[in-house]
Amino acid sequence: MSGAEIARLSLPKRPTAVACLFLFVAAGVAGAASGIWHELAVNVVLLVLGLVVIRHVVLLAAAMRVHTPSAAMESLPAVSAVMPAYNEEAVIEEALESLAALDYPDLEIILIDDGSIDATLKRAHRFAARHPRTALRILSQNNSGKASALNTGIKHARGEFVLCVDADSRLRADAIRRALPHFTDPTVAAVGGAVEIANQGNLLTRFQQLEYRIGLNFTRRALSYFGAVTVVPGPIGLFRRQALLAAGGYDERCDLFAEDADLTVRLLSGGWQVRGELSMVAYTEAPQSISALLRQRYRWKRGLYQAFDANLLTLLVAPKLRGVFIALFLGLECFVLDVLNFAMLLFFLSHILFHGEIRPILSAYLLIVVLDLSTLLYVGRGMTARISAAGWLMLQRFTYAHALLVWAVLALFDEWRSSRMDWDKLERLGRGWERHA
Repeated sequence: MSGAEIARLSLPKRPTAVACLFLFVAAGVAGAASGIWHELAVNVVLLVLGLVVIRHVVLLAAAMRVHTPSAAMESLPAVSAVMPAYNEEAVIEEALESLAALDYPDLEIILIDDGSIDATLKRAHRFAARHPRTALRILSQNNSGKASALNTGIKHARGEFVLCVDADSRLRADAIRRALPHFTDPTVAAVGGAVEIANQGNLLTRFQQLEYRIGLNFTRRALSYFGAVTVVPGPIGLFRRQALLAAGGYDERCDLFAEDADLTVRLLSGGWQVRGELSMVAYTEAPQSISALLRQRYRWKRGLYQAFDANLLTLLVAPKLRGVFIALFLGLECFVLDVLNFAMLLFFLSHILFHGEIRPILSAYLLIVVLDLSTLLYVGRGMTARISAAGWLMLQRFTYAHALLVWAVLALFDEWRSSRMDWDKLERLGRGWERHA
């Protein structure tokens, strides 16, 4: 998912606060009480830990078995890079420079200006004038949203494959070549790349880099083993144009909060495979303030749940068991694990408060940290970097991860009661790219 557009929301409304207070009181009673309620709460905690361990072992085993196809395409097909942009004057020229520098011979670039009111369009034309040999087409439309802009680009694309990227993305030069071998399998509709954080200038962005590497990118690689990647991220995804058209493109509803997740799940429910490729890398500019991060993650959580809810029936009645597997995984990721982890967190807090016991809780957290560290050992790059990341990981687990967990549950409550949410835009500062030029 992309942070190019984020949700504008107020603090949680009263019904959400009441619901959370109810959960806290219930957890407190369970933690303080003895007898059947306490035993029930302990069993729930054991269930959560069991699910977390099973999930991790399955994903790690799958990730270790994934291999990029060795067979190459007989000839390099035409590729169209589609980039939507709205008020991206600070980064648009560097983004176009990144696409122009891709190591691929048959590439056209399509920029869709979605009614920008700043100098985005002017600077795009300035870039085109400086690079007359670049196959760049600049389209302009009234402000209709990111999904509409992407569909406009797909409609005008000439390539057999479509590379969808965000205007804040910078791609490694070999990104397209890394993804194409997967498409030798005619059932593959899309390949999602790995997203790295460019602007690791403060603690918050470093935490996000860890989250991307040991969470989002790792999970994408593991699910690639099953051909069941559930989100092709906005910053970098290569699609078979035929599959995009068959799926009807991106859904342009204004109340859909994660157009990339929705499209990916629709492709899966249609019987296509979706894979991930960690060597297909894009760098993105992450939120640098807590407010911007929370707005982004609020949209992600609600959008992923929407994608699950809209496609659940289609996945369950699919002719192969693969659809049921995807539905179960999405259900766990969208809300089951979040709710159970939140309940476990409240139980731990109440247990410490009312019983003063901390050793069983430390044991549980030690197990979770060990799982995180095993993932870090797998995805880390160099022992020195791994040791450094391990320290940040310990701090992240006890602070950042808990804050996002609570926020995810609040977002779910708001989605379940259909709270209104408008769109706004994450401000781009254009920082951090010099390290990845």
